[in-house]
Parts: sequence; C-alpha cells; structure tokens
Amino acid sequence: MKKDSETPNFPTLKPSNLQTFKPVCLTIAASDTSGGAGIQRDLKTFHDLGVNGLSVVTGITAQTDKKVYYSQALPVEQIEVQLKIVFGNYSISAIKIGVVFKIEIMKCISQLLKKNKQKNIVIDPILKASDAYSFLDKASYSYINNEFLKIANIITPNVPELEKLSGLSISNNDELIFAAKKLSQRYDSYIFAKGGHLQNQDDIKDYIVNGNSIEVFSTPNRDLSDVHGTGCLISSAITAFLARNYDINIAIIKAKEYFYSILP
Repeated sequence: MKKDSETPNFPTLKPSNLQTFKPVCLTIAASDTSGGAGIQRDLKTFHDLGVNGLSVVTGITAQTDKKVYYSQALPVEQIEVQLKIVFGNYSISAIKIGVVFKIEIMKCISQLLKKNKQKNIVIDPILKASDAYSFLDKASYSYINNEFLKIANIITPNVPELEKLSGLSISNNDELIFAAKKLSQRYDSYIFAKGGHLQNQDDIKDYIVNGNSIEVFSTPNRDLSDVHGTGCLISSAITAFLARNYDINIAIIKAKEYFYSILP
C-alpha cells in the first residue's frame, strides 16, 4: 500500500468558467465539425486572448478544412431560448456574429440584442464558404444586406463579401475603399475591409472605414488560401480586444498581430 508521502502532487487547476473577473464575449454562429471556423474557432480565440467565451449555436455544418458538405439551421425557438438564457445570466462585453442562415433567426437576434442594449457588436458577414457553398437563400441575403447589418458596430467583410453587399466590382485598393465607404454610410458602422483577395500586391492592405475616415493597416503578403477560418479568427479576435476595452483601431491592430502570430 502506497504511503501518503508517496502520493503524487498534482497542481490544482481552476476551471475557466470560474474566472469571472475576465470580460465575457459571446459568439452567435454555426458549429464547424473541423474545428477551424465557426463557434469552435471563436471560442479558441476568446480563450487565447484572455476573455470568457459564451456561445449561441445558430445551426450545424458538416465540413472539413477544404469543403462544406452540409448545413442546417436550428429552429428559431431553440436559438431564442439560448439567447434569453445567456442575456439573463451574464454581463456580456462584446458579441461576434457569424452564420445566421435565415430571416427568422436574424430578426430574433436583432430583437434581443436591441432589448438588452448590447454594445460592441461585430458581424462577420458570411454569405458563402470559401468553396462557394451558400449559407443564405435569396430572401435571407436581401434581409442581411438591407436590415440585419444595421445592428453592427463593426462589419468585417473580405473582398467577395464587399462586392456582393455593395454591388460593385473590386480589383484594387481604391475600389475597395469606395465600396467600404458605401457600406459604412448605409449601415452607420465601422467597416473593416480586408484586402487579402486582391492579387499582385507586396503588402496586404486592410482598411477601417467610418464614414469618410479611413485608416490603413499593411502586412506582408502571405498565401493564406489553404488556411481555414481566417475570417472567423480575425473577427473574434477583434471582439475579444473590444471586450478588454481597447478602442476600435487598437483592437484591430492587436487582432492582426494575434492573427499572424498563430499562422502556420
């Protein structure tokens, strides 16, 4: 029989959900079976950046890091009860919204966010997956474009999303800025326009546009075509830094630093 003195001394670990001194972030998005995007990516990012992460699942997907094979929205009643429980029991500092699927889901989210007077709302306007799998039908796309994005404080589109939302063709940085200005005025929000899809550049230029105010952020051009979930990663990182009381420009700078620090 082993004596007490021979019993190993394991460290006492404090569960992360007891660390209530941390700011609380909420992700409202779909589940990704590959773990590289969606709810799973957001929660990993929140953990890395020192905030407590909560989640409301809007639907499920079956996907790998290369392709989406299937997606299904949850019934709006199930999403509503998740939101009500979260808002009724936690003080949330910032919210990231990803795939929302349907008009009914968007209306539910909007109503409850407005009712709870939530701030620091970051929307990653995911219209299609990188393999062109569409998450929205025609009517839902029209609603997200004309109504839903108005609840955001920051919207984080890439070039294809900017083109779709603005109705403009974008082939250079001037056209990207023009489209971002158009969206900023339409939604009365900050637009963090990501230029990574523009070709033949030594540096990638991303822009934060608020009305006629423009700030540019440059980073060396890297081929990220094989990296899954980059949009979820950067938007959830911005959300985490906003929750930690950084202003928008600094939150984006720090989010980009984190983004590039963990790339393979």
